[in-house]
Amino acid sequence: MSKRVHEIAKERGVPAKEILQALRAAGVNVKAVSSSVDEATATRVLGNGGAAPAPASTTPAADGTPPAAAAPADETAAAAGGETAAPAAGGDAPKRPTRDSLQGERAPGTAHGRRRVVIDSQASRRAPGGGPGQSNQPPRRQRRGRRRRGVYDEEAESRPSRTALAEPDTIQINSGSTVKDVAEYLAVPVPEVMKQLMALGEMKTLTQTLSDDAIGVLATELGKQVEIVHSEDETVAEPVYADTDEQLVERAPVVTIMGHVDHGKTSLLDAIRETEVAAGEAGGITQHIGAYQVHHADRTITFLDTPGHEAFTAMRARGAKATDIAVIVVAADDGVKPQTQEAVDHAKDAAVPILVAVNKIDKEGADPTRVRTEMSGLGLQPVEWGGETEFVDVSARSKEGLDNLLDTIAAMAELEDLKANPDAPASGTVIESKLDPGRGPVVTILIMRGTLEVGDALVAGAHWGRVRAMHDFLGNRVSEALPGEPVEVLGFDGVPEAGERVRVVEHERRARQLAGERAVRLKTESLARRSGKRISLEDIFKSDLQELNLVLKSDVAGSLEAIEDEIAKLPQDEISVNVIRRAVGAVTESDVMLAAASDAVILAFNVRPVGDARAVAEREGVEIRHYAVIYRAIEELRSAMQGMLAPEEVEEVLGSAEVRQTFRASRVGVIAGSHVTDGKITRGSKVRLIRDGTVVYDGEIASLRRFNEDAREVAAGFDCGIVLRDYADVKDGDVIEAYATRQVERELA
Repeated sequence: MSKRVHEIAKERGVPAKEILQALRAAGVNVKAVSSSVDEATATRVLGNGGAAPAPASTTPAADGTPPAAAAPADETAAAAGGETAAPAAGGDAPKRPTRDSLQGERAPGTAHGRRRVVIDSQASRRAPGGGPGQSNQPPRRQRRGRRRRGVYDEEAESRPSRTALAEPDTIQINSGSTVKDVAEYLAVPVPEVMKQLMALGEMKTLTQTLSDDAIGVLATELGKQVEIVHSEDETVAEPVYADTDEQLVERAPVVTIMGHVDHGKTSLLDAIRETEVAAGEAGGITQHIGAYQVHHADRTITFLDTPGHEAFTAMRARGAKATDIAVIVVAADDGVKPQTQEAVDHAKDAAVPILVAVNKIDKEGADPTRVRTEMSGLGLQPVEWGGETEFVDVSARSKEGLDNLLDTIAAMAELEDLKANPDAPASGTVIESKLDPGRGPVVTILIMRGTLEVGDALVAGAHWGRVRAMHDFLGNRVSEALPGEPVEVLGFDGVPEAGERVRVVEHERRARQLAGERAVRLKTESLARRSGKRISLEDIFKSDLQELNLVLKSDVAGSLEAIEDEIAKLPQDEISVNVIRRAVGAVTESDVMLAAASDAVILAFNVRPVGDARAVAEREGVEIRHYAVIYRAIEELRSAMQGMLAPEEVEEVLGSAEVRQTFRASRVGVIAGSHVTDGKITRGSKVRLIRDGTVVYDGEIASLRRFNEDAREVAAGFDCGIVLRDYADVKDGDVIEAYATRQVERELA
C-alpha cells in the first residue's frame, strides 16, 4: 500500500519537510511531498529515525487533553504487519491508527497472511471511560485527508501571473467560472449566489458556467466590484534568473527582417544565405515566419523572416517580440509604405534596436536619400545625420553592401551584450507550428535560455509533449539546441499557437497538468462566450442577417491566424462569416462532413484533401477552395459575401410633363392634356402626380395618346394626352413625373 508523503506527515502530526528529509536520509527516492512511498517502508524508516511523532498516551493528560488514540499497543503492532517499530519515549505507547487500518478486513491471501485487526473508528473520539467525546476534539474531516487539492502548491511560482494587478478592493474573476467558483471568489455562500441568479432569471446549477455579463450583474447585485480576467489578458511573466557571470555565455543574436511586401526581405536574406528561398514562396510572398542561421566571421546570427503583406500583422508583432535586433527593409525606389510604418511601430513597442536596410539601390529610380528623409519622419534619424539609427545601403541582386550589413548587425549585437545560461532548463518561443501528415505536429521553437535535449518534457500553452526528435533549419537531425538557435521539434500532442512560450518542466506528468489547466481555462471561456450569446426564434424571423459558414484549414498556425484576422476585418453587418472549425493540417473526411452538415465552404490554404475527403466532398456537394496566397482568398471571400447581399432597388426618373388642360370623356374619364418638358413619357410606366410640391398620386399610366392615336412614348417638347389608372382628380398645373425602378448589385462597404 503506497501513500503520499504529505498524507503520512498529516497522520503522524509531523511537518512534511521533516518526513521528506528522513526518507531521503534513508535512501528512499522521493522528490516532493506529493511523491508516493510504500507504507511498510515508511513505517520502517520513520520508526527508526528521528522523524517519528511523539507517542500518544492512552490516559488523559493532566490538563484534560484527551488521548491521541485509543488502540491497544498489541493491536497496533499486529495491524502494522509485524514490522518492528521502536517507540520514541515509552516502549508500550500505542500508535495512532492510520486510515488504512480503518478499512476493514482484507480478503484472504492478501497482505502475505498478516492478521488484519478491525479498529473501532470512533474510539479516538471517546473518553477513556467510554463516555461521549470531548467537545474540543478536531473534526473527523481533518483526519481523513481525502481531498488532495493543492498537491503542487510548492511549484506555484511557475504559474502565469496577471499582467496588471487590480486594485485591492477589486476582485479578479476568471472568465468562464462556474457558480461555485464565483461564490468562492466573492466570499458569498453558494445558496445566496443561486438565489440572486434566480432573481435575475438565471436558473443555474452548481457546476454550470456563467457568462461574463452574468458575473458582472451578479457582482453588482451583491455589492462587489469585480474584474473579468481572460486568458489572452494574462501573460506568462518573464522570469528573472539569478545566473552568475560564470554561468552566462555569449549566444547568437536573433535578428528579425521586417518591412513592406515586395521590398526584398526574403531576397535579401536569400542573398545572405546564398539559397533560393523566395522562389519557393507562393506568389513570391512570404506566407509564414522562416527561421535561419548565418555564419559571419566568427559569429552566428539567427534571422527571422516575417511576411510583409498587410494580412500578417500578428506575425510581424510576434517576430518583433522574439527578436534582439529589428532590420527594417525599405525599397529605395518605393519608399516608406503602410507596412513599413507598422513594422517600425512593432519594433518600437518591443523596445529593440532598429537597423534600416535600404534595398534595391541598383534599381532605376532608386533614391536612398528619400528613404532616409521619410524614415526620419517616423522618428528614425540616420547616424550620418546626427541621429541614432543605423542605415545600410544594400542590393539583394548584386549583393552589394551585404558584408557591411552583417558587420553592422554584429556590432549592434556586441553592444547589446547578449548572454544566456546554457546549463539551465530550456525555455523559448514558438515561432511557427504545423501538422505534418507523416511526422505529426511539427513546432519551430527559438531557444532563448538553457539547452533543449531529446527526451525533455515541454509545455506550450494548452499543449505538452516530450522531445522525440529535433532538426535544425537545414533539416539535419540534432540532439541538443543551444540558446539563440531555432529548431524543429517533434513530440507535441497537438499544434500549439504561434507565439506561445515554451519551457521544459520536470517530467511529463507536470507538463500534462499545466497544459490541462490551460486547456480547461480556454474551454470554460469558450463556454462562457457561447452562453452569453443567445438568440430566439423571434430574433431569427425578424433579422435579415445571413450567415456564411466556413471551415478553415491551413499548413501552419500563423497563416491560419492571419486569415482569421482578415475575415474579422470584413464588414459583417448583413453577412456574418462564421468560422465553425479552424485547424492546421490537410482537409479530412470529418471536415467535409462538418461542412456538409453546416452548409459551409472549406477554405484550404496550402493544404490538400487526404483519404476519401475529395470523394465525400463531391458526393455531399461541399465546395473546397484551394489557395496559395492569402489575399486571393480574402478577395474571393469578399466577392462571395457581395453575392449573398440582397440587390438594391434604384429609382431612375424617365421624364416629366406639365398638365396644361384637363378634359372629361364618358368612357375614359379625366384626360390630362400635358406637355412633356423633360425626358420622355412611356406608356405603362410608373408615375407620380405632384401638386404644389406634394405627391398626391403614385401609380401608372393607363393610356397615352398623341392626337387620336395611341402612342408608345412621347419625347420632350411634344404634347400628349395622359389618363392615370384609377385616378381622376387631375388639375391644371400638376406635374406628372414618370420613373422606373431597377435592381442593382450591392457592394460591401
